[in-house]
Amino acid sequence: MKRTTENLRRSHLWQAACAVGLVVAVSVMGCGPSGPVLSADPTGTSLFEEGKLALDEEDWSKAGKALDTLLKNYPASPYLAEARLGLGLAYYEQARPDTLILGIDAFQGFLTYHPTHPRADYAQYMVGMSYMRQMRSADRDQLETRNALRAFDRFTEMFPDSSLVPEVLKQRQVALDRLVDSELRVARWQLDARGLWKAAASRAEEILENYPNSSFQCDLLFLLGESYKEGQKSVEAVEYYEEVVSNHPDCEFAQLAGERLTEIGSTGPGAQGVGRDS
Repeated sequence: MKRTTENLRRSHLWQAACAVGLVVAVSVMGCGPSGPVLSADPTGTSLFEEGKLALDEEDWSKAGKALDTLLKNYPASPYLAEARLGLGLAYYEQARPDTLILGIDAFQGFLTYHPTHPRADYAQYMVGMSYMRQMRSADRDQLETRNALRAFDRFTEMFPDSSLVPEVLKQRQVALDRLVDSELRVARWQLDARGLWKAAASRAEEILENYPNSSFQCDLLFLLGESYKEGQKSVEAVEYYEEVVSNHPDCEFAQLAGERLTEIGSTGPGAQGVGRDS
């Protein structure tokens, strides 16, 4: 009976230690078969190595747990910078809405605590990529797309000489086109579904002014032509149709723009024979 009582007492003590995340002895024993283990080593080396190995093996969940435990329990560790980067990557690769938010927090934490680190450019790049993974289709809200663009713009401001600049510009173009596609869909809806040609033209002109490097220049110019044609503003319509034909001959709307010019009676640049509507 005495042995049974002593065994129960030890069991309860061990469970209590595990509940607060402690390892009472300096040994390779944990609170469970899969959880990270704290040690008396103030550097957290074993946790860092565990997290790094898990990253190499693409066990993102395990890596995240090990590195998060290191960051929360070893403030003097020499591995803090690498742990924050690794934690951000582990969250990013899990690719869930909640982990992507945590990943952004980890990368931004890296930039806050290690702003001059050689891999600070990578951390800012990954902030943008984490927002990109949350981007919605063009017919949905574009908040995360805008956040991605802001992150990439901040990258080019902070790290203009980084080797990552070409990749950042490539990804920025993807985000930019998503945003412009979304805005273009609204303008088309205003014209086609509601007949609001002035609103459609105003939106298209604003998009062209704000995002001159999008891949939808031809689409926007043709939409402007259609909008002004709907509003019986022939000279303005001709101007945009001619720009489509002249500057975007391979655009899917080039032939239709030419047909519109024939309908209106334009004979070329200057829209001779077409009077300006008042």
